[in-house]
Amino acid sequence: MKRWFAMFVFALATCASAQEYPAPIQALVGKGIAIQGPLSAPPGFTGFVGEYDGRKMPIYVLPDGKHMVIGTLFDETATDLTQAPLQEATTPVLDASLWAELAKASWIAEGSVKPKRIVYVFTDTECPYCHRLWQATQPLLAGGDVQVRHIIVAVIAPASLGRAAAILDAASPAQALHQHESAFGHSPIKPESAVPAATAKRIKANIDLMARLGIHGTPATIYKSPAGKIFSLQGLPPADRIKTIFGS
Repeated sequence: MKRWFAMFVFALATCASAQEYPAPIQALVGKGIAIQGPLSAPPGFTGFVGEYDGRKMPIYVLPDGKHMVIGTLFDETATDLTQAPLQEATTPVLDASLWAELAKASWIAEGSVKPKRIVYVFTDTECPYCHRLWQATQPLLAGGDVQVRHIIVAVIAPASLGRAAAILDAASPAQALHQHESAFGHSPIKPESAVPAATAKRIKANIDLMARLGIHGTPATIYKSPAGKIFSLQGLPPADRIKTIFGS
């Protein structure tokens, strides 16, 4: 018989009830954890996706139905049985309505003014990997037919919000972004000390959109394949992927 291991394990006593969720899950709900839906689990286990304070968590009710564990399950070969199912269960469907929502976000465009292809990138002004992606894309965008739309967020550092606001509020946001990235680490664009409420609202809406898409860091790239299928890529892509996504 296979042995199943779990990290970050804790057991909770069952409370007698015959409602929708097993008793251990009901106990978690009572502690403020929201249940988002089912999670694929090994035979005998029942999996759920929980959420607390905006963070998704894998939850497994053990075969006895009386206890549960929160965390990653491994089998006897140390194979991770959680991450792939959790990603599948929490990744939003990337469809036309999502693409339309991205178009309504607060973004700054660079590249072609009459693009044949559009790429969205969630960008934080203080993110070194965003800067590296920006550097890598500049020669690809020059004279090409791709437009990159930077959806500006503030999630990395204390300076993120003020500098994001300064760029968005500039007379030419595109020029301000270029000046900032061109001198990354010594930016001439200084963070705003008092962010206008309207600008803060725009940035928060971008952050909320990022969270709804299940994106947990920057940069994050969303693009269409030649066949029109929408893809999401988190982190700094390898050089060959950057050329494929951003090149004409």
